[in-house]
Amino acid sequence: MSKNISLSTSFYDPLLSGPLKPLRKAITTALPEDKSTRVLDLCCGTGDQLLKLELAGYMDLHGLDLDPGMIAYAKHKSASISYHEGDAANTGLTEASFDVITISLALHDKDQSLRENILKEIARLLKPNGFALAADFCFDDKTKFMGRFLITAVEAFAGGDHYRNFKNYTQRGCMKNISPEGLFEIVEVARVLKNGIGVWKLSAGL
Repeated sequence: MSKNISLSTSFYDPLLSGPLKPLRKAITTALPEDKSTRVLDLCCGTGDQLLKLELAGYMDLHGLDLDPGMIAYAKHKSASISYHEGDAANTGLTEASFDVITISLALHDKDQSLRENILKEIARLLKPNGFALAADFCFDDKTKFMGRFLITAVEAFAGGDHYRNFKNYTQRGCMKNISPEGLFEIVEVARVLKNGIGVWKLSAGL
C-alpha cells in the first residue's frame, strides 16, 4: 500500500472525530494521572486518540497501525508522538514496555483467531501491573435501541467479512467473551454513545 494519504483517510477525522469525542474522553479519563505513563495505541488510525492524550498532558505516546497512509496522516498532527507501522498481532515491539495499551473499535471486525492473537500481543507488551483499555461495541440490556440500530446499520453497510466478524463478536457476547481464558481480568469502566460502546480495563488474569 502506498504511503500517500488516501481520500478516505482524509475524510476519516471530519466524519468520526465529533461522534467519537465521548469515547476519546472516556479513555483519557480512565488513564493514570501520572502524565509520564507510557501509552501505546494499537490500530491507532489517524492518531485522534493520541492527540487527545497529548492535549491532556501525556508525554510518552506511541501509536501503531498497519495502514501506512493512516500513519502518514497521523504524523502530520504531532511531531512528539512516536508512530510505528505494523501488525497489532505481531508488533515487533519490546516485551513489557508499556504501562497502558489502548485499542478502540478494532476487534469486532476481526475473526476470532486474530482477536485472540492481538490480545495475547497486548499481554506481552504490558509492563507488570500495566493494563489495557479496550473500547468496542457492547450490546446488552444497557444498550439503547438507537445505539444498537445505528451500529448494526453501519456494520451491515460495511458488509463482507467485516459484517460477518461483527455478528460473530456480538453473538459471543462482545468483549468479555473474546479473550483467551485466563489472559485478562476484564472490568467495564465506561459506556458511551447510547451505551452501544463500552470501555473495558484489561489487567493480568488472576
